[in-house]
Amino acid sequence: MMRRHSLTASATLLGVLLMAGCSGSGGTPTSVALSEAQGLPPDAPVSEPWNDPDWRGEPLAWVSDEGETLTVVTFGSSSCPFIAVRIEMLTARQLAIDFEKGPAEACTDDLAPRTHVFAVPEGVDAASAGLEVEVSLADTAFGPAEPTVESVPILPLGSAAPDEPAEEPVDSIALEVIRGTPADIELDDEDLASGDPLAFWGEARETIRVVTWGSSGCPPIARSLQPAETGVVVLDFAPNPAEFCTADFAPTTHVLATPEGITTDGVDTDDLALTVTIEERDGTVAEYRVPIRG
Repeated sequence: MMRRHSLTASATLLGVLLMAGCSGSGGTPTSVALSEAQGLPPDAPVSEPWNDPDWRGEPLAWVSDEGETLTVVTFGSSSCPFIAVRIEMLTARQLAIDFEKGPAEACTDDLAPRTHVFAVPEGVDAASAGLEVEVSLADTAFGPAEPTVESVPILPLGSAAPDEPAEEPVDSIALEVIRGTPADIELDDEDLASGDPLAFWGEARETIRVVTWGSSGCPPIARSLQPAETGVVVLDFAPNPAEFCTADFAPTTHVLATPEGITTDGVDTDDLALTVTIEERDGTVAEYRVPIRG
């Protein structure tokens, strides 16, 4: 369990300053990392920390590149990411890294991973066990802020993510998947508040457009649409297997071809009932009866 405490002034004075960041134009901090990128690396020796109920957004760290570099992943607003401004060696087995944010007028309220890669400081034994890094995170997007400091264990070289069964890829049957809704679909306050799926006929009723709600980065995947009984069509959604999902609640429109034969047995499209089932990432399934609006 990661412990939370403040980095003492004495520890900072004892540390040997290896790199120092300065402010760029407009007060934006200059990174001291070798590289920075949004997302979690595909070869990360961790497995979706956000699935751990005890995880609260703490950073991750591991030795990489045959012991030549140190990778640290921070989590926060994707539009106002943390920037590494200083790295210090406290002892041969302990480092300190300070992160700040550049000035901003607004920040998205998500918890996105950002990967920072550093050169392993001279004097640090990257091959030893028990390495840790004191990560100081200052949310300075809107001015000076008191940092939060986390003591993060550094996974040693050769660590591997837990073995997990490979998920079978799911291909969407949608003709098109649209972030948000098309211009001709207007949602009222009730639609926006309920969070339930919505359905609309497309041109000449040749398509059905179904709106789902949730992470815009990981919308569910339409895997089947077929008649179940007279006058009833069932649309089934699979969970999106993406490793990272944005923490928003947005609409996604799935454009589906209208199944053949749904007007047989005297059932008109005006009387068609649509049942929508959505499987969540935890395996639970929600079912909705959704009218199709003209």
